[in-house]
Amino acid sequence: MPVISRQNSESVDSLMIIVIPCYKEPDVIRTVQSLFDCERGNFPVEIILLINSYQIDSKEVIEINQKSYREVSGFASANNTGNFFLTPVWVENLPGHQTGAGLPRKLGMDEAIRHFHGDKSGILVSLDADCLVEKNYLIEIYWHFKEYGLNSATIAFHHPVENLDEADPLRQATVQYEMYLHYYRSALEYCGYPYPYFTIGSAFAVTAETYTKAGGMGKQQSGEDFYFLQKVFPLGKTQFIDTTCVYPAARTSDRVPFGTGPALQKMLNENTTVKMTYRFEAFKSLKMLFDHLDSLFKQPAGIIETFTKNLPEYLSLFLQEDGFTEKMAEINQHTATLPNFRKRFFNYFNAFKIVKYLNFVHPDYLGYRAVETQYSECIAYFL
Repeated sequence: MPVISRQNSESVDSLMIIVIPCYKEPDVIRTVQSLFDCERGNFPVEIILLINSYQIDSKEVIEINQKSYREVSGFASANNTGNFFLTPVWVENLPGHQTGAGLPRKLGMDEAIRHFHGDKSGILVSLDADCLVEKNYLIEIYWHFKEYGLNSATIAFHHPVENLDEADPLRQATVQYEMYLHYYRSALEYCGYPYPYFTIGSAFAVTAETYTKAGGMGKQQSGEDFYFLQKVFPLGKTQFIDTTCVYPAARTSDRVPFGTGPALQKMLNENTTVKMTYRFEAFKSLKMLFDHLDSLFKQPAGIIETFTKNLPEYLSLFLQEDGFTEKMAEINQHTATLPNFRKRFFNYFNAFKIVKYLNFVHPDYLGYRAVETQYSECIAYFL
């Protein structure tokens, strides 16, 4: 069983709790200081910093974590107030087969839910231990949730590379990867997918009630943010907050199988700073399907099959292999109104299905292209 140590263990009612999983982060105090430097409103804020290690970790990792815990505990003692405070949490001996960010993020967020004492409107914010934030970060998140009655929000982010030399491969790779993230989100919006939001673990927030309704954070080794947010977005009342910003570190990582760190590492290992990505053509075809979705409501199988065959060949083949006609019959059978039909459809043709489709058509039907060209083509439709 994990061993949990906690300073300031007596929780108080907090309207906003920021959860930060921390693994082998010798400079985490920079993230903590960034939050303490933020402009403050008249609402209580708690920061849960969950320093974690695993059964398989080396002595070096344990020592780094111990040092971090001592530093942040001292910081908390010197800087905490009744309305704004840091709660360091130390979790040891996590199961070795569950290494990654998922389990620590879940432990921290589950702990935060207990600290809300049943306050369903409490705001639960996800951040990472390598991030800095804008000074208006806390106030902007709080204001958007209260002004618009949000269930969830994603927050603008930027990997700061301006301090790196322009010829530095890490800078070039980071710029390319961040462009890819913006391209993919924009392409989802273009094609008509109803939840075109970023899924960045260091840049989202939910209410306590939403967290509970979505079943809480998963334990995935990687992509826990993506899996969790796919359950959150259909609950509605989501907004992108672009009036503040999170600054994740531009760095490589081998801790998790996919995400920003591994993507940058892969590009550097392959000695390329050009990010190849899905062709925008694939999203254009998907738009044909989503734009005509309403016309499939309460239609017989023959009509749906004819419609499917008239789509681009690769999309038509994907839908056939996916049992699209049978699935549409099932959706129609269980929906009485068009809004419910659309909701049930996108529960079926969700973000996971879109990724499956994109991987089906690439590279056999559509070749990968440089992200810069595809992003330029995509954003032209928004100008």
